[in-house]
Amino acid sequence: MLNNFKNILIGVLSAVIVIAIGASAYTAFASNATAPISTPDASVVVSNGYGNGNGDGTGTDLTTIPVSDLNAEETAALLYMREEEKLARDVYNALFTVWGQPTFSNIASSEQQHMDQIKLLLDRYGLADPALDPGKFTDPTLQALYDQLVAQGSVSLADALKVGAAIEEIDILDLQTRLALTDNADLQLVFNNLMKGSYSHLNAFAGVLTQQTGEVYQPQYLTAEAYQAIVTGAMGNGNQGGNGSQGANGKGNSGGNGQGGQSAQGQAGSGVPQANIAGTVNVHGVINSYDGMGINITADDGQALYVDTGNMRYSQSLGFAPQIGEGVTVLMFMSDQGTNSAISVTMDATGMTYTFRSETGQPLWAGGNGKGNGRGNTP
Repeated sequence: MLNNFKNILIGVLSAVIVIAIGASAYTAFASNATAPISTPDASVVVSNGYGNGNGDGTGTDLTTIPVSDLNAEETAALLYMREEEKLARDVYNALFTVWGQPTFSNIASSEQQHMDQIKLLLDRYGLADPALDPGKFTDPTLQALYDQLVAQGSVSLADALKVGAAIEEIDILDLQTRLALTDNADLQLVFNNLMKGSYSHLNAFAGVLTQQTGEVYQPQYLTAEAYQAIVTGAMGNGNQGGNGSQGANGKGNSGGNGQGGQSAQGQAGSGVPQANIAGTVNVHGVINSYDGMGINITADDGQALYVDTGNMRYSQSLGFAPQIGEGVTVLMFMSDQGTNSAISVTMDATGMTYTFRSETGQPLWAGGNGKGNGRGNTP
């Protein structure tokens, strides 16, 4: 069913990439050749989160990086990525309207943050913002792509989730291409941030597809090996301390080529910022929905809350599968990103407690503060 979708995506992106960055870069993309999957997302704070999890916690803020000159390729990359992130946001919002699946609205909010990061760079270099109203695009090829994606995703929920996953795969490949064409540290920082976001989003769409339909997602653009590295966490989950996030200089710990098993460049750890748990609270409520990444609950005081439970694969490994209508007590805090993050969730009916983060707020799927557990593909 997605053959037409794939052909249209390849055709549309062909024109854009050939114009913006040259035919040679597009040839690698259109042939589904997976470039080295480089460093992943978070905020505009970054550290050297290595693939073996030994992040050093030396945070680098975007504003501390000197402004560099932009060449034509870098300018085109920023303008295109601003609208590409907007396309993802707008498609997900449209599909949420059609299906009411919370995953779309949650990830759309994340895409807005990605748009904001690119906007910081546009402002930094005095570039006019190409973003228009929702569903409208300056780039006519992206306009056609948006219309096609929404139509494709409106066929069924399964198709919608596959559309979401395909967008994230293409985003990963596109970011890899553009990272290879810039030596500007600030662009590299933001593009790497967006990369980790796409890893997480791809995981989420694939997991919800299986949860909702029983179908196991098959990658449409990434190689099977690259996709597997993302969903199993083999990219590395280094978790540094301080206010640092993941690093632009990640290095896989081992593997056949000694570089994380996927590329000569090695793989970066997906570090997570140090948590501020001063406002930790216990909230009791009833579950309204679960999207694999978090739960929507109605608290006893009537307040509607979305609580992030983090990595979907980790939650599945715990056997965490809450049902609508179940009563829960959530120990949570407000993260630095402004989201409610669960330390633990205790089920009323069974008394079972599922723990997602340590008492200091560090995610258990990513290892301790400054010592993540991520590994390259070891033999």
